[in-house]
Amino acid sequence: MTNLLYCAIIIHMMKREYEIISHEETNFKVFVVNLLYRAPHIHKDFELGLVLDGNISILLPGQTLLLQPGDFWLINPFQSHEIKADKPALLLSLQVSSAFFAPYYPEIDHLEFISCVLSASADPQYRTLFSDMTALALTYFQKDAYFALRCASLVNACFFSLLQLLPHHFISHQESQLLHENARRTRSISQYIEQHAGEKLLLSDIAARENLSLYYLSHLFKETFGMPFQTYLLKIRCENARRLLLLTDLSLLDICISCGFSDPKYFNKGFRQQYQLSPKEYRQQFQHEKLPQQQKSMLTTQEFLSESASLIVLENAYRKSSGYKLRNAKGEEDTVRPQTSAEKPGSRDNDHDIS
Repeated sequence: MTNLLYCAIIIHMMKREYEIISHEETNFKVFVVNLLYRAPHIHKDFELGLVLDGNISILLPGQTLLLQPGDFWLINPFQSHEIKADKPALLLSLQVSSAFFAPYYPEIDHLEFISCVLSASADPQYRTLFSDMTALALTYFQKDAYFALRCASLVNACFFSLLQLLPHHFISHQESQLLHENARRTRSISQYIEQHAGEKLLLSDIAARENLSLYYLSHLFKETFGMPFQTYLLKIRCENARRLLLLTDLSLLDICISCGFSDPKYFNKGFRQQYQLSPKEYRQQFQHEKLPQQQKSMLTTQEFLSESASLIVLENAYRKSSGYKLRNAKGEEDTVRPQTSAEKPGSRDNDHDIS
């Protein structure tokens, strides 16, 4: 087997994407992920996330959001976002289609949240959202009798809290249609780029493939992702290279070629731009790390936890950190904890008693 073929196989095996949009019949999905990086992407669902451990940056067009343990983030459907962390961060995520709410709240198809971050707080409304989100996750993974009904009620409760906590507005039907069409097109293009990042890619060729003018596609891409096509492509190629540096002993030249870089000089410059180290320095630094950190890095960009592992994480991650130290209205320290398996979801009153 040639080195380049081996690279292609490894890259193909690593193409497990962050968003899990296989909702089966529920129109929502809950998961826990250990994440280091997720390239700029869009999806058709609302995404509500909670940082369990570590610090992350979420890059939106024109702004960067910094989150720490206890912070929530909310991504609108078709909103481009990129997630990165200096060290693998543990995240709890709910992805839910607007179709979930459509039978009784069709207006959600035109709803757009303006603010995307809710910082950890001792505010009662934050406590309610925190309780409902953690109860939802525990119920979802435990799968006790009638869990689907309980999950559905908690998804609604979470979004009821979001509507109270975050500013939002409604867009017109025409704006919504245009957003859907542009997002469908750019999502298709971004998926094509990720699949063919190791090949020679020109925006003019993609424009011809999509029957679009180069000018229109260039502006659409930058408007959607907040960056030019070449910057997006560089991020994808550098991330593929980073994983090959850690997971294989292939030469830097083989990795350079297989990831689509035209020459080693461009590879080194682009990689340093993304990770502040040259490819050689990055691999050497990894080789000198202690094994536990190596194991985390070997997870590459993201590892989805199993249901049993997710339950352990949800019940133990907070115990390890002794809960979130927050400030209440009097400036005194307060602690917020999730429900554990010993505190089975019961009445709404119990849901809110999380201190």
